[in-house]
Amino acid sequence: MSPPTNQDSQDYRDYRRALRSQVNRLGFALRQFWRWQPPVFQEVPLAGQPEVLQGNPALALRANQLLQQYDLTRLPAKCSESRLLENLTYLEWLDGILQSQPQAFQKLSAFSCLNWLDVGAKNWAYVDALDAFIRQHFDTPYRLDGLELDPHRRYANLTTRAQAAESYTQTLANAQYHEINALDWRRKAHIISQFMPFVSPDPHLAWGLPLEYFQPAQLLNHLLGLLEPGGLLLVVNQGEWEAEAQERLWQQVRGEWPIAVVPLGVLPASFIEYRYPRYGWLCQKLEV
Repeated sequence: MSPPTNQDSQDYRDYRRALRSQVNRLGFALRQFWRWQPPVFQEVPLAGQPEVLQGNPALALRANQLLQQYDLTRLPAKCSESRLLENLTYLEWLDGILQSQPQAFQKLSAFSCLNWLDVGAKNWAYVDALDAFIRQHFDTPYRLDGLELDPHRRYANLTTRAQAAESYTQTLANAQYHEINALDWRRKAHIISQFMPFVSPDPHLAWGLPLEYFQPAQLLNHLLGLLEPGGLLLVVNQGEWEAEAQERLWQQVRGEWPIAVVPLGVLPASFIEYRYPRYGWLCQKLEV
């Protein structure tokens, strides 16, 4: 098959995507086949204060407040600088969303056991933030499940996402990481989170996944089917163009499910300087 000659055409873009998908399909299959990994995953703990907090007393105070509030004062001693800042960022998002939308979270207290499902967990570097948020705000038994389609993606030291996630969850009794396509997950949930889901094909391909796994509308429908009435779906997108794509997805599913979607706008980036702003959404499945 020869490529289209007009490189600005949709046909040409589709051709390039199909070609990239074929390459990704091979790489994805190899990652599933080659399961060897180094015997030990070792995280290098933070030495001293993160650079971003040095010389910024207000930001250092905010970081300390979050760690104190969520009982994570021991986290800096056991994790890397980048992971600490990621957990602080996610805590700041969750804390701010709860403060701005408290009524949306009130119904969750009625559930006798809270099930939180995190979809697209990658290496789950931010799992401490999710676990601490649940413990702080929900006085009930809970389970926290993280799902990842591509857990065997490797880092430069040959360790994998799954290996990192297993290390990060060792001390979190209620958190479990799963190597699974989210479309195959069947357990119901009261809160579902998606941080930077793939809502357009090019980032999906750039992260090494074949196009047959790019099913954003089907996945959103599936997650809303898993969500209990009164439950919440929290989505964070990367960049304005992905937020616009997410808005189109909401429009597609509104006729299928009784939902109320609140756009949260640009989320704070106090601890990490992102190249593109993060946009948040809070979707509640209504009881009918």
